[in-house]
Amino acid sequence: MQTRVDWKLVLLYTLLVLQVFIVMVYVASTPHVSDINAPALKETITFVSFESSQQGNCCANRSAVPRTITGEMSLREAKTFRMFQAFNETLCWRGGVNERRNRREATERCACLQGWHGSDCGQPEVVWRAIMASKQKVRLKRRKLSRRILHVFYVNDHNSAIAEVIVEELYPVVDLFVVCDFSLAEDNLRHKLAKGFLTEQQDKILYINVALKAKKPARVISKYVWDRVKKVVKNIRDDDIYVWTDAEQILNAKALMFLKMYDGWPQPIGFRLRWSVFGFFWQHPLKTTITIGACTVGLMREAHRFNSLVLEKELTNEVAERETLGLVIGDLNHYGGWYCQFCQGPANIIVALREKNRTKEMTLERNVDVPFVEDLIGTGMWFDEKTSLLRAYKSRESYYAPETVMNKTWKYDWLVENFYAKMDYY
Repeated sequence: MQTRVDWKLVLLYTLLVLQVFIVMVYVASTPHVSDINAPALKETITFVSFESSQQGNCCANRSAVPRTITGEMSLREAKTFRMFQAFNETLCWRGGVNERRNRREATERCACLQGWHGSDCGQPEVVWRAIMASKQKVRLKRRKLSRRILHVFYVNDHNSAIAEVIVEELYPVVDLFVVCDFSLAEDNLRHKLAKGFLTEQQDKILYINVALKAKKPARVISKYVWDRVKKVVKNIRDDDIYVWTDAEQILNAKALMFLKMYDGWPQPIGFRLRWSVFGFFWQHPLKTTITIGACTVGLMREAHRFNSLVLEKELTNEVAERETLGLVIGDLNHYGGWYCQFCQGPANIIVALREKNRTKEMTLERNVDVPFVEDLIGTGMWFDEKTSLLRAYKSRESYYAPETVMNKTWKYDWLVENFYAKMDYY
């Protein structure tokens, strides 16, 4: 009887033998740990040190700890000549001079870049136009020491997002931000700062909670904030600049820098702001609004000494403008800043509307919900559903939005792009 060979079993046994052979060759060719050179082992393997790990965690936590100002501080002194450059013994403003032309022509006068004016190119377009339009006799003189700017602005839960734009835009110019929070909520601005909000700018932020003063007159709140600032800042000079705005108002950084560098401008200062709604992509039909928001510390001291407010929040007509202000920075084409009204998400806009309705700043004639607000943003309508907003174009307008917004559109896309726009509308 002939025996049949099961070739499947033969193939299986052959593969097993081959696998065992490969393992034996690998083990025989691999050196033992004791045969490895010690320096080579040291170079290729590292162990986590508990102490160094603990130190790293400590440093990481330290960077996350809020660095806002909590005790006494002094404002830095700065000499103005560092901001100017000499050409043939003539000092020219670094940001406004045409260096290539000055070197090529070797003249004794400053050749200014487009948008800059004055004998030393230190007047930005918006300020130069304000001086030309002013009826005051303005005689400017460059200072030896720059003024310091104390910028006070107020925030609520629903509009704290714009506070980030204000601080980032004006951080190189402002010496101290005094952020006054009207919220006692658990996640108010103090909580956000503690969690890392504006981490890189917190060294210039003085946080003051004014929620308990919310129902007091504006004069009382202003005096309370001023007293707190005086206790913290120990070297305030009367010629320093005191600026205050709402949380939705972003001033022109170039205009503020001018005020720091020169003497001779009349005060108080008003700013004509570009009036945007929902985002910088819509503009209010009135186009601008004027806010009064800057004067010297000396004038502020006098105002509080006589228990009177220097400024109204905004002016109602051109007559009031001429009678009240020393200088208005900004016109209908060149703006002293931006007023981005209701530039929040729909839910926060509803909160803001209810607050304005409570204080009788606005009257709501219908029930407002999220879909309704989204539709207004998308189509560019005011809350009365009758007034059409003006569309703005970022590719055509030089004052479309603050520089920090335009340079970080990936971060502030909700301010430059209308996410609720109807496709057929555009």
